Amino acid sequence: MTVDWWQLRHAYGRATDTPAHLRALEVGDAGAREAALDHLRVAVLHQGFPETATAPAIEAVTALLAEGRAHPDMVDALVEFVGDAALSVTVLAGDRHFAQELPDVAGAVAAAYPVVLALLEASAPDRALFYAEHLVAIARTAPLVDQRQELAVLVQDWLQRGPGPRARWVRCLSQLGVDVRHLLCDPDPAVTLQAALGHEDDPRSQQLILDALGQPPPAGLHQSELIAAAIRVASGFDAIAPAACEIAKRDSWTGFDDRWGALVRFAFAEPYGPRQPLTGSQRALLHALVANDQLWDSRNGGCGLVFKQAGLPHRRDACRLLAGDAPSP
Repeated sequence: MTVDWWQLRHAYGRATDTPAHLRALEVGDAGAREAALDHLRVAVLHQGFPETATAPAIEAVTALLAEGRAHPDMVDALVEFVGDAALSVTVLAGDRHFAQELPDVAGAVAAAYPVVLALLEASAPDRALFYAEHLVAIARTAPLVDQRQELAVLVQDWLQRGPGPRARWVRCLSQLGVDVRHLLCDPDPAVTLQAALGHEDDPRSQQLILDALGQPPPAGLHQSELIAAAIRVASGFDAIAPAACEIAKRDSWTGFDDRWGALVRFAFAEPYGPRQPLTGSQRALLHALVANDQLWDSRNGGCGLVFKQAGLPHRRDACRLLAGDAPSP
């Protein structure tokens, strides 16, 4: 297939440089191969957002993998690239801004499924989970709905064999739509929570998620996953306020997007106004934020945006006063 790269775009302009990077994945030296990977990750799929060059690039990468032409050092990274593209298809489904690109990307990702499946089936035990996780991301795209049951059987077999953390295999199963509620009583807390995250409509799962929120998550789970799930299942901010305050006290500034920032957005779903009284839970959260030294650099636009969206000043003394604390000396 001939691709007119001049007519295609990546995040930084016309994709006329993409073919050279794709060739480097096969025959380039180490520096050229790394530059090619950066090009795929940063330009072709910039921050998970596809462009018109994304689908043809996926097709080219799939051909390299299928024909054994990719440099051996590049195979895992290229599988990861295809898996990330699949995740973008799922996350951006229905987004009108990407309505033109997504069908082609979904088709290209679907075509990669048998290639990655073969890599999983031939993989050493210590690499099986890596391939399985990306294969699951691929199988979750709409064109592959009929392949999910077949893949679930394969994943279940790997789970029984035991390579890698069991919780991550359970996550794969739940993402494929397998009922894993029998694991809500598993002795491994990571497995239990992963099963709960797969069945948030179950009251037992909801309680497990809420109970776990105030503690550091078990290995293999991210705090942001638990926060997002807790926000979805909680009856309101009051239900998670004590745990939210503990997170707000200790979290780093980088949590402005999906950790402490998500909790602030939940607590102040209706932005604060001067004549709007704060609830006790909102005051407690402000008190916890004020206690965290990492959140108050006025040059940090991400942190500032969280406070702005909540109707709060991004000034420590002002928030201290709102929380009902004494001003600093």
